[in-house]
Amino acid sequence: MRRFYDNQPFQANQPLALGPNASHHVGKVLRMAEGDELVVFNGEGGEWTARITAISKKAVEVEPLQFHHEDRQAPLAVTVALPMIKGDRMDYAIQKATELGAARIVVLDTERCEVRLKGERQDKKLAHWQQVIISACEQCGLNRPPQLEGVLPLADWLRQPLPALRLIAHPGEQPFEPATLKAHMALALLTGPEGGFSDDELAAAGQAGFTPFALGNRVLRAETAPVALLAALWAWCS
Repeated sequence: MRRFYDNQPFQANQPLALGPNASHHVGKVLRMAEGDELVVFNGEGGEWTARITAISKKAVEVEPLQFHHEDRQAPLAVTVALPMIKGDRMDYAIQKATELGAARIVVLDTERCEVRLKGERQDKKLAHWQQVIISACEQCGLNRPPQLEGVLPLADWLRQPLPALRLIAHPGEQPFEPATLKAHMALALLTGPEGGFSDDELAAAGQAGFTPFALGNRVLRAETAPVALLAALWAWCS
């Protein structure tokens, strides 16, 4: 059944009009019909089976039928902090981090970022990335979209309260020990830009308690690193 996010409360057998985005997707893009069933969720946990009761030019009305408590959350609450990446590759990184169960995504400004955003342009990008997250959740089955934050200077983010377990995508002298994951409920994963972190940034991350974490001796692209490292974490957690 097709899934749709809509940020409003749902109640059993209480018809309501979906918001503009969901209504457009249901009525205009997919051209669903009255009587069709779908799944709706509002990001607060769980999801509803619902039936379309009316379709107009402005909105689609649905009637929630049954609530399901399934959240499908990842075993660890992972904060993924990644730099701004040029073009569609940033969309890819955010989309896949969402599909792989990140609880929070932070967009960073680092010394070697490929792009800089400010003001209205930054606000538009953040709104676009939020929609990327929503679409990924609708597709993959997550009912709690990850929180999106940014754009933050790396130094400012390092001063924030962070999970006790902190990993940075960078080769280290000692390999990361996967057994460490079993002692934690949350972690922060920091990945760098295409040109890598500067020496000052690596030193600052080390002082902030970040442990180097890499997959062998390969150098991953900026959009590949968070995806590959998240997949490795889940494999070790299973």
